[in-house]
Formats: sequence, C-alpha cells, structure tokens
Amino acid sequence: MRVRALLILILTSVLITHAKVDIFTCETPADIVILVDGSYSIGLANFQIVKSFLGMFIRSFTVGSNQTRIGLVQYSGDPRIEWHLNTHSTKEAVINAVVNIPYRGGSTRTGLALTYILENSFRAESGSRPNTPKIGILITDGKSVDDVLSPAQTLRDAGIELFAIGVKDAVKNELRAIASPPEETHVYNVADFSVMSSIVEGLSRSVCERVSELSREISVNIHTCVTPAIADIVILVDGSWSIGRLNFKTVRSFLGMFVRAFAVGSEQTRIGLVLYSKDSWIEWNLNTHNTKGAVIDAVKNLPYKGGHTLTGLALKYILENSFKAESGSRPDVPKIGILITDGKSQDDVLSPAQTLRDAGIELFAIGVKNADENELRSIASPPEETHVYNVADFSFMLDIVEGLSRSVCERVSELSREISGEEVSAAPSDLLTSELTVRRFCVTRPADL
Repeated sequence: MRVRALLILILTSVLITHAKVDIFTCETPADIVILVDGSYSIGLANFQIVKSFLGMFIRSFTVGSNQTRIGLVQYSGDPRIEWHLNTHSTKEAVINAVVNIPYRGGSTRTGLALTYILENSFRAESGSRPNTPKIGILITDGKSVDDVLSPAQTLRDAGIELFAIGVKDAVKNELRAIASPPEETHVYNVADFSVMSSIVEGLSRSVCERVSELSREISVNIHTCVTPAIADIVILVDGSWSIGRLNFKTVRSFLGMFVRAFAVGSEQTRIGLVLYSKDSWIEWNLNTHNTKGAVIDAVKNLPYKGGHTLTGLALKYILENSFKAESGSRPDVPKIGILITDGKSQDDVLSPAQTLRDAGIELFAIGVKNADENELRSIASPPEETHVYNVADFSFMLDIVEGLSRSVCERVSELSREISGEEVSAAPSDLLTSELTVRRFCVTRPADL
C-alpha cells in the first residue's frame, strides 16, 4: 500500500510539473485563494489527485506579483496557511509549492475554514490588493461538521466570489449554499476523485470570465448614496428574446453595480425586481431581501426568460403588485420605478406610465440598442436629462451606472424632504450642477408625492 502511494506521489509530481494542458491562459489579474479539504476521508492517494488537479488549474493563469496571485489554505479540524498570496511570484513557484503540500488529516470544519481565509488570506499583509477581483475556491469531499451559511455569506458580502467543488460524498446543497451565484458556473460536483480532471477546463474558464467581469466592474466609478433618505425602488427588467443571454449577463452586472450605490436594509432602501416579456414575474419583492449582499446575490441568479416586449402591461403590473403594502412598500417613503428595455413595446405605455406617475412613483427609463427614445421619454418622469438614459449597445451600459445612481439618489433626497414638508434647497453636495438643479426644481410634481 505504501509502495502504491509512493508511486502515485511520484506520478503526480511529474504530471503537475510537466503537464501541458491545452486550454487557455487567463491574463486578467486576480487574487485567488484556494481552500483545500485535507480531512481523513480524502486519503493520501486521493490527495495526490487533488494536487494534480490544482497544478492543471494554476497553469491556466498568468501568475505574477502584478498579475494573478494564488494563495492556498489546507483545512480539516483547523485551517493552516500553506502559502500567502504574496509568497510566490511565478507560476512555476506556485506549482512547485502544490507538489510539496503535505496531507494533514482531521475532521471537516468548512465553516471555520471559510472564516479563516477572510480573516487571514484576504488581507493586505497577506498580499490581497485593493481594486483587484478576489476569488475563493473550495475543494471538499464531505459534509461540514459546522455551519457554512453565515461564513460564506460574510465572504460574499465582503466582495469575494466563491466557487465550490465537491467530490464523492460532498453535499450538493451545502456547495450551493457556499458558492456565489449562479450555480451553473460556480458549483462543480464529481462522483470520484479520478474524474476531477474533467472539470478543470470548465472551472478555469468560469473563474477567468468572472474575473474579467469583476475587473471591469471595479474600473467603473460607482456613486455612493450617502443621503439618509430611504426609498422603495422597484426595477423592471425586460427579459425578451431580443436581448439575448450574453447581453443579459451585462444587465446583471449593471444591476449589481447599481445596487451597490445604496444602503440596503429593511429600515433603509428596499429594492424589488420584476422581470417581464410577454408576461411579468416578481423575482423578489421589496421586503424579500434585507441586506445589500442578498440583493446582489439575487441579481446574479436572475433568470433569462425570453418572449415578446409588453412594457405597458409590465408597468401596470408593478403598480398593482410591487408597490403594495404586502409586498413591502411603505407609506411616506419615496417610491422609484426603474425600467430597463432594449426595444419598442408591443402595447401602449402612455396610460400605464401616467397612472404610475399620478400615484407618486418617480420613473426612470433606460433604453439599450433598439429602444425607442420617444417611448422612453413618454414613460419617464421629468426632467428628461436625469430620468432618461439611452445607450447604443449593451457594452456601454456600465458607463451610465454612476449617472443613474447619482440621479436616483438625489431625487430620493428631494422627495424625502418634500414628504417631510422641508423646504427644498440647492445646498446638498450630491447635486450634479447648479444649472441642472434649477431645471429639476422647476418641475411640478404630483400633489400626492
């Protein structure tokens, strides 16, 4: 048995050091921390296969002090840092470190390990960099003996994207609870260690694609809404066939960045979302999610449905279903509706939009690609300069996040003062320009706002 284990160790070392896996190279920098289950249930022979898998995965990335950094923690009963993000500055050094990882054994305390990497690995002194995508990758073969839900959510709330790989006796529901959404690209489960190599390319691509998306999101300026005013915001998203699945991913990124601008909570800003095409669906109500992280996770899980574009019906739907007390809409709180669409509606939008505005709901309209600008103007509340946005292509959506979030934030602050009976002045520092302020304050709002 010892001879067999030794042969596997030698073979694994050769595979990791010399294997040329024909996949691709990810060149976008990231801070990646790998969390490896080294508990007794894995066994020495399977642990060598895990190391081979890690070697192949690492070969997909451009490793360097100014490129992708890779750290690794092994855990069982207690976590242990094998090396920090800033320990090795070349791909070869990281791969050699993988070859030399000792197998430790012990029980499976995944929750403790998740907390450990947040407190120890994703730190500046450990090599974690600001404004760099942060990725955590868990590899485990069994069910944790401690809670994983809270530590995983804390990591995700801290902006760390989590991928979960389960082997053999791993519990899929537990993997889902740990990983960032969507499940299709962030959760991997294989029946045996011997087939781990079959998922290395898919995992590498998914990590690389998400790193690229995160890198772009980080580069976009996001306005932070610092006003103490709270609001009920319902986002109405066109999910029709004309958008397409690839562009819908950009819509998700756009929504995630918009949500980050606000202080989300049951007593702060509440955010609900309705997806529509031919029909409308409440994806979540205003009172469904009580934290910013929970809303962002829900955005990442937003499904693409397809269908025709019936915007008028959707506008009517949110008035009758989303802006209701039972859905979390509060009295004496500014109410905001934000429409995102890429085409012309196949039904009337004028009457439903006017009904919403008459009910005191401030409407913003975002058009992409083939959206009808006149239709957007007819839907949105005035003034057009701050309430209507139109971009030529989905690739430009992220460019308007800051302007939209700033405009919504400022209008929420104004509406809040109007509701409380305070005099609106041009003093707040959030205002875009004095000229724009004059135009906005000259607008006559409905009496019931």
